[in-house]
Amino acid sequence: MDTPLLATMARNFAGGDLEALRKVREKQTPMGKMGTAWDVANAALFLCSSEASYVTGAELVVDGGLTASTGADGFVATGPKL
Repeated sequence: MDTPLLATMARNFAGGDLEALRKVREKQTPMGKMGTAWDVANAALFLCSSEASYVTGAELVVDGGLTASTGADGFVATGPKL
């Protein structure tokens, strides 16, 4: 997700290059872009709305297809699955 935490991640893991980290993350996501806090908020609002009145016991994954494409719970697998 493209949130303020991404800047911290860039400092700790990408030599402070926020734009380079964004580009890498966007390439990893099947939708080709990072999600925002609004994407998560809109999913939560849906679940709170009457439109979701018949939704029970389901996971609503908001990750741009990353989990479905890698099977790695939101992270790109870089090695053998355990």
